[in-house]
Amino acid sequence: MLCLNARTLKDRHLRTALLVAFCGPLLVTLCLAVPQANPRKGDGDQRKVELIIHARDQRGNPVAPGSVKDVVVMEHGKKLQVLDGPKSAGPKRIAVLLDSNFHQRKVMALEQQTALELIPEFEKEKAQVLVMSYGAEIHSSGELTDDWASLKGFTDSVRVESDKHNETVLLYDAMRSAFEKLGDGPGTKGVVVFAEGNDRGSSIGWASLARLAQRRHIACYVVMYADHSFYGREVRHYGYYLVELVPKTGGRLWEIGDNARKAREAAQQLVSALDSQGLIEVLVPDVQANRFHRIKITSAGYQISAQAGYFDDAIQ
Repeated sequence: MLCLNARTLKDRHLRTALLVAFCGPLLVTLCLAVPQANPRKGDGDQRKVELIIHARDQRGNPVAPGSVKDVVVMEHGKKLQVLDGPKSAGPKRIAVLLDSNFHQRKVMALEQQTALELIPEFEKEKAQVLVMSYGAEIHSSGELTDDWASLKGFTDSVRVESDKHNETVLLYDAMRSAFEKLGDGPGTKGVVVFAEGNDRGSSIGWASLARLAQRRHIACYVVMYADHSFYGREVRHYGYYLVELVPKTGGRLWEIGDNARKAREAAQQLVSALDSQGLIEVLVPDVQANRFHRIKITSAGYQISAQAGYFDDAIQ
C-alpha cells in the first residue's frame, strides 16, 4: 500500500494526466488531448489536437466510436478539418478515487459499495484498474492491474479518517497522482472521482489539472457524495471548481448525495460512457494566447457531446 502525505506530494515534480467522475445526463462526451512529445503541427499555421468523443444513437444508446461518421467540429463558427477518427483509443485504463476525509463518514459505505459494483464491470471490459483513497493522506492499491480480488480487498479496507480537526483534503493531488499512474501511452483513460467536492491543501490547482488531462487524453468523471446539500443560499458551496474542471476534460459530473438509487444509475452511465469513449484528431489554429478555446462537435444521426474546448497552451 502506498501512502503519501501533503509534504511528500508538494515535493514531487509536476507531471501530466486523466480522471473519472459522475455527472449529469449522459449523452456523449468529448475530451481534448494532445501528444506529449514535440509540438505537432499541420499545414501552415495549424496544430493537431486529439479530442475524446462519446456518442449515442437517436435512442440514447452508446455506440462504438468507429461507427460514427461525418463528424463536424466547429470553433467560433469556423469548421475545423478532421484528420482521423473517431476511433477507439485502445484498452481501458481506469483509476477510481474514494473520498475518505472525516466529513464523509456517513457516506463512505455508499462510496465503497459503488466502487465494488463497478469493479466487476471493469473486469468484463478487460480493463486495467487501480483504486485510491484521499483525505489528509493518499493511499493506493498500487499500479494498474487486473487482479480483481486485490482491488476489491483494498476498496473494502478503506476507512474514514478519524481526526475531525484536520481539514486537509488532497483531492487535486490525488487526481494528479492518478494521472501519472495512467501514463502517457495509448488507451481509453478515465479517472473516476468520488468526492464531497472541495480541495484543501493540494499543491496543484484545478486549471493545471485540466491542462494535464488534455495532454494525456484523460476524461474526468466525478460523482459527488455527501450527507448534506452541495449548495448554500442557492449558491454552490461544494464542488464549485469540479464543475469547472469536468467539462474541460470531456467528463461528467453527478450529484448523488446519499442516495443509493442515484449511485447505481450513475455507475451504469459511467460504464456506458467508457464503452463509447474514443478519439478524433483535428487541425486547430496555431494560436498561443494562453487561453481556452470553445468548440462544438456534431454528427448527423447521433447525439454527440464534446469537451467544452481546449487550452492552446496545453498543446505540445
